[in-house]
Amino acid sequence: MKFSIRRILTFLTALLFIGYITLSAIAFLFAEQIIFPYRDSSYGPTLPGLTIHTAEDGTPVASRYWEAPSARHLVLLFHGNYEDIGQLNLIANHIIHLGYSVISMDYRGYGLSGGNPTEKNCYSDARLILNHARSLGFVDSTIILWGRSVGSGPATQLALEINAGALVLESPFTSAFRTFTQLPLLPFDKFNNLAKIDKVSCPLFIMHGANDKTIPSWHSAKLHAQHIHPKVMHLVDNAGHNDLWTKDLRPALLKLKRMVDRYASLPSPSPGTR
Repeated sequence: MKFSIRRILTFLTALLFIGYITLSAIAFLFAEQIIFPYRDSSYGPTLPGLTIHTAEDGTPVASRYWEAPSARHLVLLFHGNYEDIGQLNLIANHIIHLGYSVISMDYRGYGLSGGNPTEKNCYSDARLILNHARSLGFVDSTIILWGRSVGSGPATQLALEINAGALVLESPFTSAFRTFTQLPLLPFDKFNNLAKIDKVSCPLFIMHGANDKTIPSWHSAKLHAQHIHPKVMHLVDNAGHNDLWTKDLRPALLKLKRMVDRYASLPSPSPGTR
């Protein structure tokens, strides 16, 4: 039986269309479960620095505070999608050595945070923790927004909303779905950092493993290219996605500290502020 080229093309087009519809349906129905797979807690209620906040809808949201002596800057750290605030001591201690205090929150369903995570409540909970940071005496220009992997989403969103001291993106993605499709194929993508980054006015520091196979470094390259204000990108040699902090990050952290020292303005000392 002979098949015409037109029939073959029609068949392939139909196959691609069915594949696209299937992919779209999976993404629409299960996006949050795929983006936020962790449903566990590595810690209990006695975790040092733990605070349980209450979101507007009554959901408990857990955060943890690591205080650096005499810190004038605070890092608001949004962690990856397969860890919680009980597992961040290594990262927090490196940041403290820079002279910055750290606050991190758990996404809903992570650690002692209740509910189920979505992009929308991730942003609203990030604002809740931002207000907590402000209540500790830190003003926006002394707050460094730090997003690690999926945490690049809420960090970039907050950078649109406040005049932060800096935005730090560690192993970020251009958008959540493009970690799977590479191209912007779906109209209802999640955490679309690439669409926002050119509107972020604070300095940008990006750190990415050169051998990252989970989120390849081209994501960072695109974000870096799109940002129009002071920016630095540092690729970590021989580092993947999950072993970045086992490498020698001193050169990267030194670059970050120089950026913060140059651009992140400090307020005039007054009672109740840092």
